[in-house]
Order: sequence, then structure tokens, then C-alpha cells
Amino acid sequence: SLLALAAFSGPAARAQAPMDPAPPAATDTPPTTTRGNDPSSSTPKKRNRFRIGPEVGVYLPTSSKARDQFGSSWLTLGLGIGSIGRVTPQGQTSFDLQVLYQSKNGNHVFLAPIGIGYRVAISQNSSTTVYVGATADLYLADLRSGDYDVHSGLRTGFGGSPLVGINFGDSGFLEARYLAVSRIKDFDLSGLNVTAGYRF
Repeated sequence: SLLALAAFSGPAARAQAPMDPAPPAATDTPPTTTRGNDPSSSTPKKRNRFRIGPEVGVYLPTSSKARDQFGSSWLTLGLGIGSIGRVTPQGQTSFDLQVLYQSKNGNHVFLAPIGIGYRVAISQNSSTTVYVGATADLYLADLRSGDYDVHSGLRTGFGGSPLVGINFGDSGFLEARYLAVSRIKDFDLSGLNVTAGYRF
């Protein structure tokens, strides 16, 4: 808010007779401006908006037994919510969650790593960020294999993954990681996962 300026009398005014009334106090009136003349009003404010987009990937198990029972490549489909966070050279920690599912000839595998990931930028410019990182995960798995008479129900395993990726601003990313998974019902479910995502 603007401060009101106190009225004052100059030397000539102080020399007048005491009967002369003092000049009225002057007050500043805030200037009237229209919204169209306000420079700040013409600058659009950036608003946060809801962002969502697809995440598509392929998983390549390294075990010949897993490939034979569940397929040599597993297509993964997901939904990403929110902007893609920019990885910094100082590094950042994030929640790690993926869901993989594949079926073949009546056999199926469900695999969901849940854990903590750490990523650090190794190269940055105005539009892209290249980063590396690693995760430590608890794996939830459910396997059905008729050939090996396996119907595991929900089981747990442990593991982690080294990873490398690139962010394209806050709209897209491409990431490759190798999931190392402890054996579950004598199946090695480890493999290479490549995922691409985009936010609208």
C-alpha cells in the first residue's frame, strides 16, 4: 500500500499571521490503472496442469527356461501420471514400482519390483538429461508352469537393477535396466527391461 505524505508549510506560509488557517493536509491518491494498462497483467502465469501418458516397454529374460515357459520377449504397458522429474547432478531418490505380466500356452508370470531407486545426471543441456542409477527392490511374483507343475501363488524375492536413461525435458524418457531377481520356484526371472514413456 502507498504511504500518505504529510502536508507541510513552506517558509512563506510560516511568516503569515496566526489567524491564517493552515493549508489542508495533502493525501496521495493511488493512481487508477486499468487491467489492460498493467504490464504484469499481460504476462500469462504458468499453471500446473494434470499430465498423463503411456509407458511402453519390452522385457527380455536371460534364462532359457523362463524364455521357453513364458516367451522370449514380454511386452509391458503402463500408465504414467505427472510430469517426468528432472534428474540433477546432485542425485535424487525416488519410489520404484513396475508391473510385468506375460502368458504363453497356459503358463503365466507376474512380476512386480517394489523398492527405492537412485538416479544421478551425468550430462545435461536445456532439453535432455542423461543419467545413471540403481534400484534395490522387493519382488512380488506369481508363476504358473504346467511343464514343471508349478503354481506358486504369490511369492517374494529380492534383487535390484543398474540402469541408464535419458529424459527429454519433463515430457518423455527412455530407460534401460537389468533386473537381477533371486530365484523363485527354481525360475530365474532376471532380464533386461527397456521402457519408453511420454506425458501429454
